[in-house]
Amino acid sequence: MKRISGYFSELMLLLLLAHPMPAQDTLRTYGPRIGIDLARFGYLFADPAQTGAEFSLDAEIFPDIYPVLEAGYNSMSQNTDLYRYRSGGAYARIGADYNLLAPKEKSIHHSLTAGIRYGISFFSHRAEHITIPSDYWGDAEPDEYGQRLTGNWFELAGGVKTELVPNCFLGWSVRYKILVNPEMDPQVTPLLIPGYGRGTGQRGFGFTYQFLYKIPIIKK
Repeated sequence: MKRISGYFSELMLLLLLAHPMPAQDTLRTYGPRIGIDLARFGYLFADPAQTGAEFSLDAEIFPDIYPVLEAGYNSMSQNTDLYRYRSGGAYARIGADYNLLAPKEKSIHHSLTAGIRYGISFFSHRAEHITIPSDYWGDAEPDEYGQRLTGNWFELAGGVKTELVPNCFLGWSVRYKILVNPEMDPQVTPLLIPGYGRGTGQRGFGFTYQFLYKIPIIKK
């Protein structure tokens, strides 16, 4: 009887070694995540060239829900034989993302998100050295023109963020933008609304490519 019991104990040990118990999920890390939009550097090669920077702040306040704040500065200039144009200013967006990707373990922080933003931009645009050519009357040179404006828009956003190493992420997002007040300047349409894009369209698309770092504060 003891021999049978010994054989049974050895068999159970072999089965446990062959099929180990599943590992428990590690703790999930929570904290604010700070990001910079690397795609902004590509705007230096756009036509017309643009300069600017954009930063973001988000955090998983509730399970799979990430309130988001994005802010930055954007400017452009365009010089032609007929005018010189400048536009630039600061902007901010506020909203939230929802993670559609259910993690298999708590320690996994990859995300596939859908979200919404409200954006506002405070900027100025100015046209200088304006020339209106005319073979009959001769060229006219009207006064310089400038205005301080406020742009408002909504965005629908979808994107992916991947945790490369603990607390460091790369991510991209695509934005569909709807301008609320396209008539902000009825005389001269702004060529650039910082944070939104070209002011010549009431609808538009945008793209971000971010590097993000999460400050680990809580694990649970």
